This record gives sequence, structure tokens and C-alpha cells, in this order.
Amino acid sequence: GLSPQGTFLLTWERAQDGETPNMKIWNTQTGAVVMGFRQKGLSRDSWPYVQWTNDEKFAFLLATNEIRVYPGQFPQQTETRFVEKLRIPGITSMSFPSSSKGSSASSRILFTSFIPKDKNKPSRAALYEYPSKVPLNSSTGYPSLLSKSLFQAEEMKVHWSPKGDVALIALQSTVDTSGQSYYGNTLLFLMSPQHSATIAVPLPQEGPVLDVA
Repeated sequence: GLSPQGTFLLTWERAQDGETPNMKIWNTQTGAVVMGFRQKGLSRDSWPYVQWTNDEKFAFLLATNEIRVYPGQFPQQTETRFVEKLRIPGITSMSFPSSSKGSSASSRILFTSFIPKDKNKPSRAALYEYPSKVPLNSSTGYPSLLSKSLFQAEEMKVHWSPKGDVALIALQSTVDTSGQSYYGNTLLFLMSPQHSATIAVPLPQEGPVLDVA
């Protein structure tokens, strides 16, 4: 995976015995490793585990039950520590706008998360802003702007607008409980800070959505 401006390359390799980092951030100009993490398993839905803002000012690491915020420019031969932890219990994937068309002048950083269902709790997709303008509460986790919960949703795909200010979210299930489709079902939702509620996008028929633009 590449950072938006191509400054950094993110790689993952199978973990070996010992504490050697197996997920690394490389400087593309020098070829040097500037940061390393220990990431035992790799989920295609969770990749990339590190994502940058368009101006590469911040980098976000997907960790267990949280997102860790780092300064986006990892200096060589300097240990970089995260500056903040965004607690989102159960998170398995995140998405930040990665298009270079995004406005780097804007201080508003939007991102989404997906939390799969757990026992009696439905799956949940949510839109957030960093930094949050809402006071943080350690017991409830990082506050979302908008969210949508569905019991049957198993994975989420996010399509950002060119400016990175609107997210079109596809929530997919592999099994259609209505029996209408052998290939499962997809529901589309639009999340935007300009709207006070998540908008369901009407589709001409039920079933899987193969592509969205």
C-alpha cells in the first residue's frame, strides 16, 4: 500500500518467531524502513492497516478495539509514538479518503469504521470526524457523527467522494435470508456531515451490488 503522495510504502509479510516487526513502513526515496509493527494475521477486509490523510499529516493504525494516531511523516532512525488513541470496540476495518483530489487545506478529517455483529449486537458502520468536536467519553468510545446497524451485514466497502466529504457505504451479506438471491445481498447508504441522518440509497431490485461509482 502507498501513502496518498507516494512518500511511504506499507508492506506485510508472514510473521516469524521472535519480535521482529513484520508490517513495515518504507521511505520510497531512501528505501529505508522508518517504522515497524507486529501484525500476526492479515485480513483482506482490514488492509491496509495504516492509512494516511491526503496531506500525509497524520497516519492511522488499525489496532485491536482502537485506531492509533501517528504523525504522518515518519522520520528515519527516530522512534515515532502515537499521539492519540481512538477507542472503537470491535472495529475490524477503517477507511479514510485516499484520493489526491481531496482538500488538504481542510482541517476536517472524516473516516469510517466497520464493527461486525457480536452475539446479540448487530453489525455497525459509522462515520467519524477527527479530531472530534464532541467531548470524549472513555466508557462509550470515540463518538460517531452517523451510523447504521444491520444484523445481516458481514462486510463493508466504502466509496468516497472526490473531496473526501461524503461516504457511500455498501453493506454486504453473503446469504440473502429472503431467498431472492443465491449471491447474497447489498444495501447502500450515504453518510455525510451535511445530513443529520444516514440516507438509504434506493435500488431497483434486491440482491448483490457488483460495483458503485
